[in-house]
Amino acid sequence: MVRLLLIIALSLTFFHSRAGKIDTLSIYSAAMKKDMKAIVIKPSSQPPSQGYPVLYLLHGMGGAYNLWITKVPELQQAADRYGCMIICPDGGRMTLYFDNPIDSSYRFESHFIKELIPYIDANFPTAKDRRFRAIAGLSMGGFGSFFMASKYPELFAAAGSMSGALNVDNISKTVLARNNASMADSSCCSINWNNLQKHNSGDSISGQKLALAMECGLDDYLLPVNRSVHRKLMELRVAHDYTERPGRHDWNYWQNAIDYQLLFFRKRWDMELSIPD
Repeated sequence: MVRLLLIIALSLTFFHSRAGKIDTLSIYSAAMKKDMKAIVIKPSSQPPSQGYPVLYLLHGMGGAYNLWITKVPELQQAADRYGCMIICPDGGRMTLYFDNPIDSSYRFESHFIKELIPYIDANFPTAKDRRFRAIAGLSMGGFGSFFMASKYPELFAAAGSMSGALNVDNISKTVLARNNASMADSSCCSINWNNLQKHNSGDSISGQKLALAMECGLDDYLLPVNRSVHRKLMELRVAHDYTERPGRHDWNYWQNAIDYQLLFFRKRWDMELSIPD
């Protein structure tokens, strides 16, 4: 019995020793005109010569920077298992992750692209090559992921959506029109499908292809939207992984889904590592 307890204790010690380290950052944002927080999860292992691959993981509507690690503390072990850093930014409660042309206090896009990513690359041992930078999110964060990747393909090589609110055109138009009827054009804050097509086609002159993964639960109210986007990507011949599995729009689903997303990204990073410079 004593021997069994010793084995269990040693196993638990090893398990916890292999959990990634968590830091909470507070960065002053000139774009947002206030301090912005983010969670940084680092593997416990030494960084590879080229630096850690990085996943920027976005929360959903009503969430905050610490929601992912609060709801899915297993992300600490996942950082070790997949050999990557995981960054959880603060996207505000209802920003939809783009710069609001009406409200200057909602400029998360500028903060994320111009401030947070450069800060992370300057202060942590990251692989500073777009090939090893991915972005993913749930619900509103799923939209933010595809929006950012479609607008900044020079920064991201992969994007993932879990239960994504992938069609927010009507919401954007309503928000803009409520403030100024002449500004009801939502092109500023829409996923650029043509750009995704350009960077997923075999004859892309840039060669900067984007790997896309999207999934949704069978009992999720956003399933029709995700199926519609899947059909749209198929029509555009945009390469992507699409999965439906049992689940609702809740943390039981996302806690499971993040492992599939990380595996998708890890395979992408391993493929890049296998390509000679």
